[in-house]
Amino acid sequence: MSHYSPFGSVSLADLKPAELARLRDAHEGWYIEYKRHCPAAPALAKSLSAFANTYGGWLFLGIAEKSKDEAVAGAFPGLTRDEVDPCLQRLRKCAADHLNPTPHFDVVVLWGPEPTIGLLADHGVICVSVPQSASAPHVHSSGQIYRRVSGASEPRPETDRFVLDQLWRRGDDVKRQHEEWLARDPEFSKSEESQPYVRLMLIADRWYERDILIERDDDVRAALGQSVGLSAIPFDTVYTAAGGFVGRQLKNNDPQNLVMTWRLQRNLASDVIIPLPLYEAASIEMLELQLHSYKYILDFTSLLRRHTFSLARVVDLNYLFNILVGVAATQERLCGVAGWTENYHMKARLLNVWRTIPFVDVQAALQRFASHGLPMSLDSTTSIPSGAGPTKYIEVDRHPEIADVDTRSLGQAMRMFAPLALAFGVPPWLSAGSTEELEYLQDLQEAGHRAIDVQRLRNVARERK
Repeated sequence: MSHYSPFGSVSLADLKPAELARLRDAHEGWYIEYKRHCPAAPALAKSLSAFANTYGGWLFLGIAEKSKDEAVAGAFPGLTRDEVDPCLQRLRKCAADHLNPTPHFDVVVLWGPEPTIGLLADHGVICVSVPQSASAPHVHSSGQIYRRVSGASEPRPETDRFVLDQLWRRGDDVKRQHEEWLARDPEFSKSEESQPYVRLMLIADRWYERDILIERDDDVRAALGQSVGLSAIPFDTVYTAAGGFVGRQLKNNDPQNLVMTWRLQRNLASDVIIPLPLYEAASIEMLELQLHSYKYILDFTSLLRRHTFSLARVVDLNYLFNILVGVAATQERLCGVAGWTENYHMKARLLNVWRTIPFVDVQAALQRFASHGLPMSLDSTTSIPSGAGPTKYIEVDRHPEIADVDTRSLGQAMRMFAPLALAFGVPPWLSAGSTEELEYLQDLQEAGHRAIDVQRLRNVARERK
């Protein structure tokens, strides 16, 4: 949704102290509030919630209004360096302690010296940008619901029942958009109706409160087509579509088939379609021949025999982890294109997986199967997590403190893999930092490398037919 800015097209991240001069013509009211000093936590929370509950807006700390009759920015004394850090901490704490739910807001500090506005050295103006919230109303700890009112420099409590009902319903449209997105599974041809797929839904702004807009087509093509990194998954075909872009991996694939596909919307919401190899051999012996390049295939087929399977639908999950490493690396590049610096969220759909048995060429996983039995998907479609709406996603931490991109991608891929593994009955083993986790991660990567050989032999056999 659109968010008013007194700085025109200049983003919050690109603001310079000199831009504050524009506030000399910006009146307090619907969208702007000036504070000379940093208020107490309850007052700060009142201002944040009022903007979030109304149309969004800007709170400036360290700016004095010109006069009561002319409520524009009159002076820019700023806050001293000793005052800024405690004020920033108070901002974050007041939102968590005094508002329910906590609204989103962005903060930047603009430091002096800036002689054009009289901002001295070691003094800063705190600029707080609050978007209109789809999760309104944000209730203050006093029990009041605050809104901005035109011409008023202070937020006012709302008591009108009609307005309150409108606030409660504001999120309905956002929830409906998520429900419609969830329902848009890919269309399958007749031959694809039994082919298992993972549909990975990635989104940065779940509440559609931020003005994310990807504009440069060449940057998107470079991000999707990049073929370097720990587990690159370059999309050799990238073209524009309604509302965004489509990347397809067509090398060595029939272009008529639903191959690995990345559908990117310009607001950084993506659908990543990952086909999973399915094996339906006429006998277990034939399955062993098809998968003979795997290290532990005989351990797996012995389990099939023990459970008296004569024919099974086996879904090969061995290259999934390495694919997810590539997805994470690509998502990192796309976040860079969009200027998104925060974490993102994921949701997954397992499609056409009815009565499939997962195979992972990792000895520890097969030992788990031997102890507890072979898992089997009993539903054709599974959503992870279940349910629809902006809260039904899993957060993926981007770990900005880690400089190495490959290491970050590994961590994000493990976060994506864990819920998918659980849904298939495969152990995710996410005891963070343990030796077991590191060994399992390495085993998954090595199984992925073996999967490439298996797929290559399968392609050769297909070409010979």
